[in-house]
Amino acid sequence: MTSMDILAVVASPEQESVFLAAEALAKRWKGRVSVLYLAREAEPITGDPFYTASLWAELVKEARVTAQKEFAAVRARAERIDASVEVRSEPVYISTAEDVAGRHALHADLAIMQTPKADHEERAFEGALFRSGRPVLLLPPDWRGGAIGKHVLVAWKAKREAARALADAAPFLAGSEHTVVATVDAQPEGDGARPGQGVTMHLARKGVKVELRNIDGLGRTAEAALIDEAKTIGADLLVMGGYGHSRLREFVFGGVTRAISRACPIPVLMSH
Repeated sequence: MTSMDILAVVASPEQESVFLAAEALAKRWKGRVSVLYLAREAEPITGDPFYTASLWAELVKEARVTAQKEFAAVRARAERIDASVEVRSEPVYISTAEDVAGRHALHADLAIMQTPKADHEERAFEGALFRSGRPVLLLPPDWRGGAIGKHVLVAWKAKREAARALADAAPFLAGSEHTVVATVDAQPEGDGARPGQGVTMHLARKGVKVELRNIDGLGRTAEAALIDEAKTIGADLLVMGGYGHSRLREFVFGGVTRAISRACPIPVLMSH
């Protein structure tokens, strides 16, 4: 495939999983990496300005000193990536992280982030997913390298977002050794006579080694069923659509999307 532009979004220099994945994928696809450091600004303090002004000024100063130190560490880590690398920094508040991440992700083929923990990280993830039209690869904090896409689990439902995720996952699927298309509690009236069969045949025609599994949730949540299936087949990548809307557009975040983005123990490729 042609060279890929990869955006690695980090909120601290300790998010090692993002650096490792960015380097591995850049090597695989002869790609270029842009590292974006989200420099957290001190949030404004409400209350009597007479009492809060000096405190807020001190918090701003501390936040900027921390950001300078962290950005230096991010740059030093990024420079060890064995690929063409650019390093950027942009200040963010909780209210602006969504816009910042979404705007930068517009100019990449793939955004890579670590599972969000803090509020501004979650907003940044939402921005990259919902505002850019680009896929996001989420990594668990303890991921320390290894295969991404040798054994793939595709979470399928007959929706536009799932089809988009499948298309965005094409570079991974092309090199996979085994791909499973999985539905959870799918109903024939909404998903066809045999849910998932059409898309499984579509992938097979493209040369993907694929099988279909229609999972009975057995009372589990959809996300629990998918995570259990991923463990069963030894998946190193979960591909799924990102459902819902961003906070700034009537926040109705899909329950499965939210749960998977917070708890999946393997890398997840999401698209909206």
